[in-house]
Amino acid sequence: MLKRRAAAARSSAGLDRSLLDPGLFDGILGDGAARAGSARHAVLLSQDGTVLIASRGLSRRDAVSLAEIASGFHGLARSTGRRARPAPARRTMVELESGTLFVAAAGAGTCLVVLSAAGTDPATAAAETARLVERVGEQLRRALG
Repeated sequence: MLKRRAAAARSSAGLDRSLLDPGLFDGILGDGAARAGSARHAVLLSQDGTVLIASRGLSRRDAVSLAEIASGFHGLARSTGRRARPAPARRTMVELESGTLFVAAAGAGTCLVVLSAAGTDPATAAAETARLVERVGEQLRRALG
């Protein structure tokens, strides 16, 4: 089962997970969450919903659940974008009673999902998510060489 997931992560994201430095990504995700002062969790996932890296304090089970939800939302946004106008989906925001969920394309076939705390200003959290996407994208480009 784990071998199949690793193969799926390689094929769906176009990169080998072993190329990613988990400590470095954890630092990026943790740093961004701390600056926003509101992000509760962040997960980098492949387009098929496979967790590539998750921020500290998030259990594997919760990371997988969050990634599956985010993958579904991003898939719907991509499909809508293709039908409405031939343009790729960039971001999706879902306001919940318990916080705001942001899903953004991060490059190399990946998405970044950030869950902010309740009461967080959505504009602030969206801006921080955009900064995280830029930083994660830079790291993905380096990993892919």
